[in-house]
Amino acid sequence: MLSSMLKEHQAKQVSRREVQEKRKKEAAVAATAVTRSLVENLNSRVAIAYNNEKRLDSETKQLQANSGQFAKQSMQWLSLVENFNQALKELGDVENWARSIETDMQTIASALEYAYKDTS
Repeated sequence: MLSSMLKEHQAKQVSRREVQEKRKKEAAVAATAVTRSLVENLNSRVAIAYNNEKRLDSETKQLQANSGQFAKQSMQWLSLVENFNQALKELGDVENWARSIETDMQTIASALEYAYKDTS
């Protein structure tokens, strides 16, 4: 009887070990699946962040190029406005000079007319 109980006990232990081993393997498979799922999820987020960073870098370079071109165009416009302003000043000087000449000519014409009237 004792030997049969021992054999029964050993059989139960073997059975429990097998169940325990089976559960251990299932737990390892489940842990691997969870880990793989987490890594894939993390990798997809990292990939999205990397693509966003890459796009931002590209747009930043484009913005810098556009800013440089805008600055160059602004300088050209400033130069054109300055030249136009200078031309307007010169026209004002010419107009002032022409008025001065016209006034002098009117004075001379008046003097000649007065002198002509006195001699006639």
